[in-house]
Amino acid sequence: MHLLLGHPDDLCCAGVRSRLEARGFDVRILPEPLEPPARLTWRLDADGVTSSLFPGTPDTKIDGVLVRDTGWLDPEGWAPSDHAYMQAEVRAVMLAWLAGLACPVINRPIAAHWYGVGAPILAWRRLLSLSGLPLPRLVVTSDPDEARAFRRSLAADGVSGAVYGPLTGAAGYLLADDDAWGRLAALQDQGAPVCLTEPHGPVTLACVIGAEVVWDAAPDRGTALLEPALIRFAASAGLTFVEIGIAPVHAGPAVVLVEPRPQLEHFSPSARHRILDAVASRLAPAFAPDALAVPA
Repeated sequence: MHLLLGHPDDLCCAGVRSRLEARGFDVRILPEPLEPPARLTWRLDADGVTSSLFPGTPDTKIDGVLVRDTGWLDPEGWAPSDHAYMQAEVRAVMLAWLAGLACPVINRPIAAHWYGVGAPILAWRRLLSLSGLPLPRLVVTSDPDEARAFRRSLAADGVSGAVYGPLTGAAGYLLADDDAWGRLAALQDQGAPVCLTEPHGPVTLACVIGAEVVWDAAPDRGTALLEPALIRFAASAGLTFVEIGIAPVHAGPAVVLVEPRPQLEHFSPSARHRILDAVASRLAPAFAPDALAVPA
């Protein structure tokens, strides 16, 4: 039995299920893993972890799990603070259960990823750098003078403007003129730290699945040379399946996006097909993608 934690309308869950079922595998998509008939039991003792998600079926019968989502507790009838607490508790339970499974788990979560979905590229910067991946120039500061110095350093290299991003999310806003920089200085005068990043050109997407890299479009030579470093980063981050965006900056290609829950909608149909084959093969090593022609 293979479990896909996510929604039936998710392109990844639907594509992986169609591939595995075509080969005779028992596959279940679970949008709400803890809903009946599921009844999670979990025991930790000197012999290790023993668990079961379905009554009468030990988790040793699970052959693989793909983690796309773990459901959302309906807030109806809950006070906001109680709902937030219970949602956190549900996620903690799922984190412990997935950590104890002996079968292959694609993107077995660690707490930093589990509770940091949507984190900005800044959160991944250290691991990216240690893996040998280039990054855009960046400064985090609450000092308007330091921000202006960063602007001047970019301008000296012919780079116009900078991208402002809040420290708590992935959104970015181009500071293209003096008015925008003035508004930024006013924000900093309130003591707010900001993240300023070098602007970049068009993004080329790659999806890393284990030791395989699938590009959305053929990369240029400099970008293609980053493949070994992309694989090192995914391994060091504990991500079997990750979407990464690479774009040109002044010094060459640099990583500008990390998405630990890849969105197949971002990729071309041919790239989706290769990604889904790779995920299915990782989840079920007996899967033979070259024997099938399953649409994405």
